[in-house]
Amino acid sequence: MLLPISLISAFSILISNLLNITGYTQAAEHVLVASDIIWRLFPILLLVYYSLFLASLHKLSKVTVITPAMVIYFVICHNWGLLQVGTIVPSNYPLAIIIPTLVSLSIRFVSKRDWFVQSKLPSVVDQSINLVLSTFLLVLFYTSLGYALEWLVDFTHLSEWALPKLTLECLSHGVIYEVVRNLFWSVGINGHIVLAPYKAELYELTHNALQVSAQTGSELPILTSNFYDIYAGMGGAGNTLSLVICMILLTKHKAYRSLGIAVLVLSIFNINEPVIFGLPIMFNPILIIPFLLVPVVGLVTAYYATLFGLVPPVSEIISWMSPPLWSGYIATGGHLSATLLQAIIILAGILIYYPFFRRMDQIANADTTLFKSASDDFFDYEALDNGKTAGALFPEMMEKFSAQQRVAKLKLSGDFVLFYQPQFDTDKQQINSVEVLIRHQDHSGQITPPYFLNDFRLLGLTSELDLWVVRTALCEVSPLASNPCFKVSINISPETCLVADFASRIINMIEESALDFHQVELEITEELLIQDAKQTQRVLDKLRGKGVQIALDDFGSGYSSIGYLSKFDFDKVKIDRSLVLNLDNHKGRELFRLTTEIVKTTGAEIVVEGVETEIELNFVSQLGIHLVQGYYFYKPMPFTQLIALTFEQDCLRAS
Repeated sequence: MLLPISLISAFSILISNLLNITGYTQAAEHVLVASDIIWRLFPILLLVYYSLFLASLHKLSKVTVITPAMVIYFVICHNWGLLQVGTIVPSNYPLAIIIPTLVSLSIRFVSKRDWFVQSKLPSVVDQSINLVLSTFLLVLFYTSLGYALEWLVDFTHLSEWALPKLTLECLSHGVIYEVVRNLFWSVGINGHIVLAPYKAELYELTHNALQVSAQTGSELPILTSNFYDIYAGMGGAGNTLSLVICMILLTKHKAYRSLGIAVLVLSIFNINEPVIFGLPIMFNPILIIPFLLVPVVGLVTAYYATLFGLVPPVSEIISWMSPPLWSGYIATGGHLSATLLQAIIILAGILIYYPFFRRMDQIANADTTLFKSASDDFFDYEALDNGKTAGALFPEMMEKFSAQQRVAKLKLSGDFVLFYQPQFDTDKQQINSVEVLIRHQDHSGQITPPYFLNDFRLLGLTSELDLWVVRTALCEVSPLASNPCFKVSINISPETCLVADFASRIINMIEESALDFHQVELEITEELLIQDAKQTQRVLDKLRGKGVQIALDDFGSGYSSIGYLSKFDFDKVKIDRSLVLNLDNHKGRELFRLTTEIVKTTGAEIVVEGVETEIELNFVSQLGIHLVQGYYFYKPMPFTQLIALTFEQDCLRAS
């Protein structure tokens, strides 16, 4: 939510620096003042936006959360001596997060117990009374608690409690600072701003140390303020310039490459909010690990390289926006060894980021990704008004993370395999075609039904799974390709069918296989027809033009798409088993009969799914339907069993 504010502040500093370079110093000062004002307002904006988010998350009144949180924040900051001299806006980022959290939890606790006033007066009166009472009581309670804590603890030195004090000598404290700063970024909070008091104090120490060194010739310290910027902040927090290079050069997906190219210019000036929130790194359990590790590696490497005299210490104070490679050169007084060290750290960062980014690249597709969804939901400002997005964000994220773990567990415990269920022609007493069904087989041989399909859908991997099934099925059934009676039928999800190059990829796969186009049948569902009729028509026309047959699967399973039967040409329509289950009553039989009559008007072949009893088979046969699929004839079977069926019985003997 604070992404635009953070970017505006960063761009203001960048513009100010550029104006200074070009000689417009007065204009640069005005722009820098604007950036400083935005910077000082940041904790208040953080408190307000975070209160909005929590109110939306817990479905509470936004005013009831924001009002007491704001009052408590100002009162406690004043009591604890956290107001800086010459300012009227307190700047304490931990409190700006903690106070709204406590207030929202308190209001949620009260609302669950129906302690709010509910009278016969107009609702606006009740709301006003509740707002006044809740604000008064919450302010009274938490400010009293603040007084008690202030009496026990000297909160003028509160910042020293959170982290070890940054010094010019202690590497371990610097590592802790870097990790904590990036942990804030990983949950969507600007860690640089939250820990700004530490950096400001370090800047003063650096400035004084450089002056003393210039006057006395004493040895320069290593861990100066800019040391963190030029070795642990290349491209921004997390040394994300290395990640941006991975996105541009080492990805399989155009979306990542496009984002990498778009943010490269910003990364050169160490602005990486679009990467953190857009890729995203925020709430991303895959990329958070290297995001924390890479800057620590850079910091430690540079520290010991400086300690052993391989590179000179930082001797100049420069802007944190100075581009990598150039920043090392000018900060060390013109030594190329610092530039070389920066390049080595960038390469090391690429090596660390790449395995994690490759993993993320593998589970991504052009349409939807697991973590893009989280980012979109988290930064949907308008959706905060109705409470829907924020309230559903974390449960949805956890659901997706759980799905990822389940899929990973399946991959480790066994393999995904294909089973085949024949469609039987009762007139010719032979198999008409076989439907491909995906299953999971663990290392002990146990077969799991496709419960995992929903997990792939949650992860945005349905298209990859579908295309794997097509490729694998075409390869497996190749021994039967020489049989003119053989046909393989493969299910295609709506997400896959609407991928831009889907038809071309299917055509290429069939051309590379041993099968002819007429031996391949693709099954689509009614859901696809409803999603995008025009795109579906183009895809089906291209495939049917090559001879691929198209079947409408699960007809009658829920969508009212009878009208689409006249708009699309289908070679086969499969009646869903849900209609077969109702054949034991008169209404069910009449509905089934009417459904088949409607399908017959299209000229498509009819297949009845889920036939399991002789009574069901006899009724279907009486209606003149001769293509049947179900346990009455065959259960799904592995290919080894399918190929073992005799030619005389099933027209499927392998040549």
